[in-house]
Amino acid sequence: MTDYQETWDQERMPEDPGADEPPPRPNFFKRIGMVLFKPAELFDALAPNPAWFPMAALVGAVAGLSLLLTPAEAFYQVAAASAPPDQQAELRNQPWELYKYMAVIFGAVFVLVLPVLLSLLSYMIFVFMRGDEATFKQHVCVMSHTGVISAVGALATVPLRIINMNVQETLSLGDLVPFLDGFLYNMLNGMDLFAIWACVVAGLGLSMLDPRRRWGPTAAVLVGILVVFATAGATLQAIFAP
Repeated sequence: MTDYQETWDQERMPEDPGADEPPPRPNFFKRIGMVLFKPAELFDALAPNPAWFPMAALVGAVAGLSLLLTPAEAFYQVAAASAPPDQQAELRNQPWELYKYMAVIFGAVFVLVLPVLLSLLSYMIFVFMRGDEATFKQHVCVMSHTGVISAVGALATVPLRIINMNVQETLSLGDLVPFLDGFLYNMLNGMDLFAIWACVVAGLGLSMLDPRRRWGPTAAVLVGILVVFATAGATLQAIFAP
């Protein structure tokens, strides 16, 4: 058989229909548990076949539910704490139930798009600046799945919000050191424990997108960003607090 005939036969051979198909990803409900208990196995499976929107929608719905379970009085307490004493009586007459439902909708939508916003930041840092080999969709996939940890945190703090009548109640590093006060306490109070957990898991996921990277330095960058935001919040509180 001539070389021409071999080439002709190869061109006529049907292609394998599954050759370019990505490997199957774990099913949706299994992924929820894996991000909490087996994140390395999860992100290893998702790296060649990323997905994000269904998980982001679930996390957004849970965030909205956590606000829906919070009493409307808690929303009033937050507004009253920052209002002058002569305006607090007027605030009491505001339709706080309506404000709560507006917060539920806004919170759910914001949390839904939050993975995209976080991925813009992570993609700029790790791909543009550090030179990682990863796609934007892979970054959004990691961020949307680590949002499950934040969703667990939102549900876990609902009882605290009800007891303390504070819609902004969280479980933070500040709760571990209640004997502190001032700037340091405010900074630690701005570092949510579930957010730290999510940063570590996100660092693991992002590092697995490029075999040259390790999870420790990647997670440290994400935790460092959280520290920067907490420090900025404590600084603004020190400047503007009465």
